[in-house]
Amino acid sequence: MFAERGYAASSTAQIAAQAGVSEETIYSYFGNKAGLLREALTSLVAAPGGSVTDQPAARVTSQAELREHLQSLAKGLVTDLTRPQYLTLARIVVAETPRDPSLAELFRDVIAGRVLSAVTSALARWQQAGLVHPEIDTPSAARAFVGPLLTYVLLDGLLRPPTDIRRPTAETVDTQVAIFCRAITPPTGHH
Repeated sequence: MFAERGYAASSTAQIAAQAGVSEETIYSYFGNKAGLLREALTSLVAAPGGSVTDQPAARVTSQAELREHLQSLAKGLVTDLTRPQYLTLARIVVAETPRDPSLAELFRDVIAGRVLSAVTSALARWQQAGLVHPEIDTPSAARAFVGPLLTYVLLDGLLRPPTDIRRPTAETVDTQVAIFCRAITPPTGHH
């Protein structure tokens, strides 16, 4: 319903009617309309194919394994974030945030926060293993990893018609990861 009518124009009564439940059921399970949207976003992240943020950092022992893991993570992230369901909810959040700024916070917490936290944690573990330069600030490096990928999500997903979403090729993602790996790799002879 949010996708059809927008967040502001979708009442809990309408949502309940479409779901075939009482409005009290909506309030009982979700608290309010924002709680329902939060659950939709959370479910989307946890859905099959949406588990990038739940993957533990692989135990890697070489730069080649690190690059392979980051390539897999990047490809999964781009795939997850360009799924039509995700893009629909992202469009709703962008459109409705001026009227309800709490939606931006919700989106940051549920989507961006989880992704950045997962990448930061992985980089910190790999830093302790000597695979990431010791002076790298891992939260900043996580943003440097995710940021270029988000340009594809924004320019080739959110800003395109839903019927014409364009994901970057595997080679393009691999190139982004290679650039990132060069930036975070310890100097030769450090490891």
